[in-house]
Amino acid sequence: MPKATDKTFIDKLNGLWKGKSNKYEVPRFNAGFILQHYAGKVEYSTAGWLDKNKDPLNENVTRLLASSTDKYIGALFAEYAGDADNSAASRGVTKKGAFRTVAQRHKEQLTSLMNQLYSTEPHFVRCIIPNEEKKAGKLSVNLVLEQLRCNGVLEGIRICRAGFPNRLPFADFRQRYEILAPGGSKAA
Repeated sequence: MPKATDKTFIDKLNGLWKGKSNKYEVPRFNAGFILQHYAGKVEYSTAGWLDKNKDPLNENVTRLLASSTDKYIGALFAEYAGDADNSAASRGVTKKGAFRTVAQRHKEQLTSLMNQLYSTEPHFVRCIIPNEEKKAGKLSVNLVLEQLRCNGVLEGIRICRAGFPNRLPFADFRQRYEILAPGGSKAA
C-alpha cells in the first residue's frame, strides 16, 4: 500500500474483516476498529498508524543504544554498532536493507523472540490476588474470576474443553484422528 492513507487503510481492514469475523467490529464513527479479545473489546484508532510505522530508526540513536553498557540493550542493537566515521551512511552510501522502519524492526525482534520461545519449554506462574484487602483466609470470588479471565486462563480452559490440545505430539494426533481419513496411508 505505497500511497495508502488512514482512510484507505481502514477501508481495506473493513473489506477484509467486516461481517466475516465476530471478533472484528466497526466503531460507530468509523475512525478505527474494535477487536474482541478474551478479556473484552478493545477499540483501536488508526489515525496516524501508517505515518508512525514509516518512521525510520534514527541512526545516531541506534548506534548509541548498540554501544550501551547494558548487555541486553547492546545485544538488541548490535547490528548498528560501528564507528561513525567508518559507517556507510557517513560516506554517503546506504547498504541495501539498511533503511528499516520501526515496524520492521519490531517484526524482526518478535520473530526472534518467538524462535527463542519455540526452542524452549516455558512454564508460567500466575499470581492471583485473593481479595482487595490482601488479608489471609478471605476470598473475593468476583475478583479472582476477573483476574483469571483477564490472564487468559478461562479462555485456555474453554479451548481445551473444545478439544483443541496444547502441544499434542504428532504420533498421538495421528492415532487420535487418523480414522477421519480412512483412505490415508498407514505408513508413518
